[in-house]
Amino acid sequence: MNSTFEYEQPPVVKNMLSVALIGPDEKRRRALAAALERHPVTLTSEYGVYPNYQQLAKLGESGCDVVIVDLDHDPEVALDLVESICSRNLAATVMVYSATRDPEVLVRCMRAGAREFLSEPISPDALAEAVIRATARRLEIEKQKKLSGRVLVFCGAKGGAGVTTLASNFSIALKQEAGAEVALIDLKTQLGDVAVVLGLTPHFTIADALHNSERLDQDFVSSLLVEHRSGVAVLASPDQCSAQTLVMDGSLRKLLHVLRSRFPFVVVDGGSIFTEGLRVACEMADSIYLVTQAEIPALRNAQRLIAHFQQPGAPEGRIEMVLNRFDPRKVEIQESRMAKVLPLPLKWKVPNDYFSVCRSLNTGTPLVQENSSIARVLHQMARQACGKPVEQGKKKRWGLFE
Repeated sequence: MNSTFEYEQPPVVKNMLSVALIGPDEKRRRALAAALERHPVTLTSEYGVYPNYQQLAKLGESGCDVVIVDLDHDPEVALDLVESICSRNLAATVMVYSATRDPEVLVRCMRAGAREFLSEPISPDALAEAVIRATARRLEIEKQKKLSGRVLVFCGAKGGAGVTTLASNFSIALKQEAGAEVALIDLKTQLGDVAVVLGLTPHFTIADALHNSERLDQDFVSSLLVEHRSGVAVLASPDQCSAQTLVMDGSLRKLLHVLRSRFPFVVVDGGSIFTEGLRVACEMADSIYLVTQAEIPALRNAQRLIAHFQQPGAPEGRIEMVLNRFDPRKVEIQESRMAKVLPLPLKWKVPNDYFSVCRSLNTGTPLVQENSSIARVLHQMARQACGKPVEQGKKKRWGLFE
């Protein structure tokens, strides 16, 4: 017997919440569903068992405004479920309902991410107030979405691909081209180099953000940022190497949501190792700049990463291939061969200028401050990212595109 019940969507009513109800006890679940009918909500689905991984993913994709979870059937499983839903969908308001009023249980629910605790028997006033708060939160989130910035992730197909150099200089070019605020995040929590590349000595790092997820808001995050002389706000990686894993799914998602609500553009240096943090960042990304080189290992890894990013259900058209250190006179693999290997075109070709890059890294002077071929490509990438027309007349002379 199917334990999931989905309902045909009624006509859209302004401010009406969509609700998913999870409760193994059918009698309790039906009583709550009946109580919800007296409020401006739409019951979109019911779960007669706690959802498995696939059902949870489908629930997240549905964009449900409110998820109500029966805590009493199996409190430990239910609390894990609440935490998972909250980490996957920060916009959803998760409510729990229970016959118990144990303060310790209430605290655990709040720590898991639940925003409302409904005690049985649920009074009409308590339910009405919870619905009003959830509606207000939904409207606030919609307002933030209209103002939210774009997340642009740089990641490498292979170590040493030059991701940090490109991400750092792209951020400065984007600041100049867009005339808007830009945040640059170093997601390489073990051995990140953004601060070194930009000549910065930060007092706080991304570790301070991820270790204080409960404090993550615009004011707190702003206090962790250090401003580069170009105006780019930087959240650097820790200065010390540690075996401790810093990136946690829920904390990083919350951090990126806060940053994109504050900055029109959030650039992420994701590095060249496909970590859990990079996975989360790529899931939230509006654009992914996949950096590769004209060599077999890098091209093979790029092919595999593209296949991962283009899995069913993933947004299309986000990936932009960047061929770094490109020198048409000294390439052993011709572009025609690379085009056959990669399922996406090489959109950007960054010229090979070893001495300029070394000078930039050793002096902390950004490449985009120079009149170089690399700077011109990065400015073209930035122009497109902020919606400006790419200067087509210079394309052939600089060899920007295929």
